[in-house]
Amino acid sequence: MNLLLVRHAIAEDGEAFVTGGGSDAQRPLTEVGRKKMRKGANRLRAQLEQIDLLACSPLVRARETADIIARAYGDIPIVERPELDYRNPPEAVLAWLAQCSAETVVAVGHEPQLSRLSGLLLSGEPRSAIVFRKGGVAFFELPRRAAAGKGVLHWVLTAGQLRNLKQD
Repeated sequence: MNLLLVRHAIAEDGEAFVTGGGSDAQRPLTEVGRKKMRKGANRLRAQLEQIDLLACSPLVRARETADIIARAYGDIPIVERPELDYRNPPEAVLAWLAQCSAETVVAVGHEPQLSRLSGLLLSGEPRSAIVFRKGGVAFFELPRRAAAGKGVLHWVLTAGQLRNLKQD
């Protein structure tokens, strides 16, 4: 399995949004976040030609990020996975991935879960191995049945590096 982990794009400030009456789960992307992610998603196609499964956390900012990626890939369907909610342990994501039969999976989620998941995939321990900044991505190769400590990291890109990739 090929796995691309994506941290959601720039979202509204959490504290200000909650103070204003919203909930963390409802926090949307900013306009700047949307614009930067659109460019990043279009550039992503130079590195990842096809997506067999696009999954995201049920939180609004992750869903909006996944929507942008889906549009860049011709409006592919999106599956919301509760395991990708940052309040769940990385082991929950790994258990879902182990049951997944797709060849290339893109999972849009949050910190610190993605960092801990990367550690679980690489070393078998749910410790931060990669720090995902907003809009950042990391590409892993996993065995057919995903397992702790069996991932191979191929590349990591910040959002800025992703946006600066050449287009074909």
